Amino acid sequence: MSNNAASFDLSGRTALITGSTIGIGFAIAEALASAGANIVLNGIEDEKDAQPSLDTLQSTGQQAWYCRTDLSQPGAALSLYNAASVKAGPIDILISNAAIQFGQKFPDIGEDELDLQFATNFKASLQLTQSVLPHMQAQGWGRVITIGSVQEEIFNSNFIVYAALKTAQTHFICNLAKEYGSDGITFNNIAPGIFDTHRNKDFLSNSKNRDQFVSKIPSGRIGLPSDCAGTALLLCSEAGSYINGSNNFIDGGLRL
Repeated sequence: MSNNAASFDLSGRTALITGSTIGIGFAIAEALASAGANIVLNGIEDEKDAQPSLDTLQSTGQQAWYCRTDLSQPGAALSLYNAASVKAGPIDILISNAAIQFGQKFPDIGEDELDLQFATNFKASLQLTQSVLPHMQAQGWGRVITIGSVQEEIFNSNFIVYAALKTAQTHFICNLAKEYGSDGITFNNIAPGIFDTHRNKDFLSNSKNRDQFVSKIPSGRIGLPSDCAGTALLLCSEAGSYINGSNNFIDGGLRL
C-alpha cells in the first residue's frame, strides 16, 4: 500500500478510548475522529460535564458516545465494554488511557492506593483487551494501544507503583503482539513524557518546576496532548499496520 492519505483512513472503524474526555485521551479521540472513526468516550464525569467533548467529536460528522465508568471498581472493565458495545457495536480499536497516580514514598504506600492503581492502570487494560479480542480475531483486523509513561525508563521514588504497573502493561502488550500478530491485530504502547494536562496543572504552574523539567528535555518544551495524537493515528491506521509490539516514547527526549 502506498503511503498516502488513504492509508490513514479509519472510516467504518469504532474506537473505545478510556479516560478520554480531556487531555491525551481526548486529543487521540479527535485525531481518530478526523480520520473517520466513530468514538466511544469514557470517563468518570457526569454526562453533562462530558457533553462538550462529545459535541466536539460529533461536529466532525462522526458518531460519538459517552460511557461513564470508574475503572477502579470491581467489574468496571466488563461493564464499560458491554455499555460501549450496546451503544456503538463491535469495537475495532481499543485505546487504554485511563490511569490513577499517587505520589508516595515507598514506606507510605498503602493497600488502598495500591489496589486502586492496579485496578485502573493494569487490570482494566487487560480485561478490556480480553473483551475486544474475539471480534478483532473474527474480522482479522484490530488495534490495541495502551498509554504508558516515560517513567517506565526514568526512575522516580515518588511513583514506584505507577511506574511498575506501566512497565507491566507494556510487557503484556508485547506478549500479545507476539501471540496474536498473525491474526491481523497490532498491539503497541505509547509512553508520554511530562505533558501539559490537567493532572500536571498544579505542578507545572510553578515556574521553577516547569523550568527544571524543560532543562532536561532536549526538545526544549513540555509536551501537549496533541503531540501523542499523530502517533496514535499512525498505529491505528493501515499506514502503521507493520508496527507491532512497539513502545513509542513521546517525551521530547526526556528519557535520554
